[in-house]
Amino acid sequence: MKILSEDISHKSDAGGVRLNITSAQSVRSTHRELTDAVKHACPEATIEGVVVEEMHKSRNGRELLVGLTADPVFGPIITFGSGGTAVEVVKDSALALPPLNRHLASDLIDRTKIGSKMLGQFRSMPPANREAIIDVLLRISSLACELPHIQEMDINPLIVDEDGAVAVDARIRVAYPKPSHTPYGHLAIHPYPYNLCRQSQLPNGMSITIRPIRPEDIELKKSFARELSEESIRQLRLTPEMLTRLTQIDYDSEMSLIAVAQVDDSEEELGLARYVANPDKTSVDFLLVVSDKWRGLGLGRALLSALCDAARARGYEVMSGEVLVNNGKMLKLLESLGFQIKDIEDEDDIKLAQLRLAGKRSRRSI
Repeated sequence: MKILSEDISHKSDAGGVRLNITSAQSVRSTHRELTDAVKHACPEATIEGVVVEEMHKSRNGRELLVGLTADPVFGPIITFGSGGTAVEVVKDSALALPPLNRHLASDLIDRTKIGSKMLGQFRSMPPANREAIIDVLLRISSLACELPHIQEMDINPLIVDEDGAVAVDARIRVAYPKPSHTPYGHLAIHPYPYNLCRQSQLPNGMSITIRPIRPEDIELKKSFARELSEESIRQLRLTPEMLTRLTQIDYDSEMSLIAVAQVDDSEEELGLARYVANPDKTSVDFLLVVSDKWRGLGLGRALLSALCDAARARGYEVMSGEVLVNNGKMLKLLESLGFQIKDIEDEDDIKLAQLRLAGKRSRRSI
């Protein structure tokens, strides 16, 4: 049984929590004791009633805290650590900026004492369900990204044992967010743009997925770079090391789309299309790379078309790129997509490809 009052944020501190109520008679007497204790501790508080919940018991449960705070500079900040009534005394917590992925959520857990030492097998207790904790952190991350109205949120305690995680108590404070031109303007880091993921089929019937690149695609990118021929690298004027660094991007000012497919029971990268915004914030420069062994299947057209759609949705007006004169297939592809091919002054071996995406308009979020 818990006291219900908008004036009391921390119910335990006000004596507003009672546990292990086992009978109807106990409910009546506990209600009187609870309300009398809270009135004495917080005489100015308006008591609306009480909340009665099922008692959660776990012999092997660890009490954790998961929180969310809106910082005026960094935006939403996720907190994880030891929970319970002694949370201010123990002071075992770590912070992270959303959006989180499974790797970042796991790292956040490991940066706390309870996460690194007490979630595993401990004396007679079996290991806690770590995946359940990660799932909770990912859901909190999604809330932080999609709901800028949340100013504060505490789940304390979050009881975790070998069977899963249960939120025993939670507190949320909301307010109108600051005006923003984009849905994710309240975040320090732009979330992964799932809306740009698409399934496609090449003219030969091969099914592919075109999606934004992720930081965890680093091994995929290394394999892709190793497959490129020396001629391809020369035409692109990029090194394999530069390609592998393309997994670390800011989705707000650049975009890297990759085409992947299941090949021999594993995911393989077939090609990459990327743009980077220029300082004028109205134009972007593009890059297109297709693996040598997957050329001639229409991958370049599919990737570049998807990239143009993404840039157009962001409100960019012009897309440009430099192409070697002897890269005839690339120039032909660009012309077929509406790019204008222009000469560059004092550059005999390079052409400028330019596409007008749209007229002037406000930028939109991806």
